Amino acid sequence: MHTVDDALSKRRAVLETVFGFSQSDLVANQSGELSAAQKERVSSKHYANSRFAWVAFSIIFAFGFLGFCADMLRTGAFGMKPLLAYAGVTGLFGLILWGFILHHRNQMKRTLRDGRTYPVKGRIQLFTMRNEKLLHRYICIDDHRFQIERYDYFELLQQAGFTGQEAIMYVSTPRKAVQSVELIA
Repeated sequence: MHTVDDALSKRRAVLETVFGFSQSDLVANQSGELSAAQKERVSSKHYANSRFAWVAFSIIFAFGFLGFCADMLRTGAFGMKPLLAYAGVTGLFGLILWGFILHHRNQMKRTLRDGRTYPVKGRIQLFTMRNEKLLHRYICIDDHRFQIERYDYFELLQQAGFTGQEAIMYVSTPRKAVQSVELIA
């Protein structure tokens, strides 16, 4: 026969899986701090996203350059004007990308430097919103809404019956991200 503690520990395990935290992370968050492991995850996620952005930009740049060269060969329009136009457009996209990366890097550094969390207390709500053709899944406590990227995690939260459950969610600042969740029994 299942006890209340057994069911509660299973629900806590679901939260740990979905949000990627441990009990030691939760203890640090309860005191308003980020744990060392959480700081490492914030940093590594940022650098992985930055690498992905630059790789994607490089691939787009390479295909654009190949297309530009093919168009120059096809039309026979060799000259500085088309080359400057291509370089200008590519440079503009590179600067925009660099601006986004610097903005997110600044947020990450502030999060790591300040290393603070704040509690958000309330009832858990799970819902789906359609934006154009995409479905976005969210967990919400109070007026704070956080997107659940993976559908299987969202489904796991639904199956575990978290809707309406009283909880405290610990959120990092200034980069508002869920660090841990504590159920209130």
